[in-house]
Amino acid sequence: MKILLIGANGKMGKKMQEFLKLQNCDFVALDKQNIKQYKNSDADVVLDFSSSEALKQNLDIAKEKNLPIIIGTTNHSENNYKLIDNYKKYIPIFISANFSLGFNVMLEILRNLKQLKNYQFVIIEKHHKKKKDSPSGSAKIMQKCLEQNNIKYNTVSFRVGEVVGEHSLQIYGENEFLEIKHIAQSKMLFCEGAFKVCKFMLNKKEGLYSMEDMLKSDCL
Repeated sequence: MKILLIGANGKMGKKMQEFLKLQNCDFVALDKQNIKQYKNSDADVVLDFSSSEALKQNLDIAKEKNLPIIIGTTNHSENNYKLIDNYKKYIPIFISANFSLGFNVMLEILRNLKQLKNYQFVIIEKHHKKKKDSPSGSAKIMQKCLEQNNIKYNTVSFRVGEVVGEHSLQIYGENEFLEIKHIAQSKMLFCEGAFKVCKFMLNKKEGLYSMEDMLKSDCL
């Protein structure tokens, strides 16, 4: 498997390169500014860790080369989601704000909280001080899970120190308290998940895929 990695100079891009070298995986690393210089067509999959602003050009490259694309960027606009909805007719697209398997197992729990009535729900998320979007893409997924169950919630975001990523759901009842929490201790966690997604997306048909699809597969 050969990976075309876009966003090579970002935090995740640099960490992903480090991970792929440890895996002895063949890859080409490009920044979003020089993606158009990529002329070869021998990659098997596109892995995008650049930025939401570069989405269209990255989708164009994937479509031109007829490659599946994994989108790991967050903070997408409505227009970006419309682009994804359009391009999924032509190429396989995988999008996730969080490649941690543990975090996505936590989401499965959140999708089954509809039994809890008359409780208060608070999402708390923490990331490093340089993270731009707030709340995080992962927190927004948590919000969506609660909204699907008609659960009202509050969200609190912190941007402090060098925190890799912490997400928790606090649930307050009249005489009890429940907390569901996920802590990422290294960006290598996300690299490992993204690498598994790349394998999962090989030879997929056009369409839109998610971590839910991968968790149901035998690619773990």
